[in-house]
Amino acid sequence: MNLPTKPQVDAASRHAISIAGTAIAIFGLQAKGVTIDQVTAVIQSLGSAVNDIVVLIAAVAPFYAMIKASHSANPSVQGASLAATASGPASPAAAEAQKAIIQATSAIAQDGTIPASQEATNTLVAATIALPQVQTIVTDKKTAEASPSASVVAAPNITFTKVS
Repeated sequence: MNLPTKPQVDAASRHAISIAGTAIAIFGLQAKGVTIDQVTAVIQSLGSAVNDIVVLIAAVAPFYAMIKASHSANPSVQGASLAATASGPASPAAAEAQKAIIQATSAIAQDGTIPASQEATNTLVAATIALPQVQTIVTDKKTAEASPSASVVAAPNITFTKVS
């Protein structure tokens, strides 16, 4: 089992703080003169079944919200959400999501220390060669061999250097 990521811990922490906030609110009501007996009397006046439901919801809801928040902060869930937004209807949110995906893929492709670097490079090459205005891509042998397109060719004796 993997340890949770920082966003997952942050999301769960926000909900843990909400749980603590509920306790603080109860103590604050008591400080204002509202007693537990008064709150209990109101809940009991609604009936035993309603009382049980209120107690169950109050006990379970914060933990359910904490688990859901932690799950939604999972990088793969966030990535899927970003992809869904980017491929959805045209909107400012879709444009921002598209820009984020392009920048991330480019950054991954340029950093050879990242395990998915070559895959990102191949993805960018495949997307580029699929454009109607692109006829040929001249690249290194490894990238050319990874492409199924005959329009991606290896240049003999070339060395690529990153220019800042």
